[in-house]
Amino acid sequence: MKPRQPSGDPGALPHVPVRTCVGCRSKASRSVLVRYVLEGDRVVVDENGRQPGRGAWLHPDPDCIALALRRRQFGRALRFPGADASGVVLPDA
Repeated sequence: MKPRQPSGDPGALPHVPVRTCVGCRSKASRSVLVRYVLEGDRVVVDENGRQPGRGAWLHPDPDCIALALRRRQFGRALRFPGADASGVVLPDA
């Protein structure tokens, strides 16, 4: 296990949260991805990234959305097999 550097160390790099895109399965920083959550049984965009519950992270790319829908990844990532992902769209830019 890699030892952690003390927080007062000027050479320490800041921690950047990393998530996995449910479409293409590549890892990216949280700031690059869009979070989707369940609202009832529908999958919706979590605009502020603060809604409660499990989230599914996805690149803001139509190809990643298509892959996630084809592979039924929203139901798996959100641990809700009956999730209605038919209305999943890219958030407004």
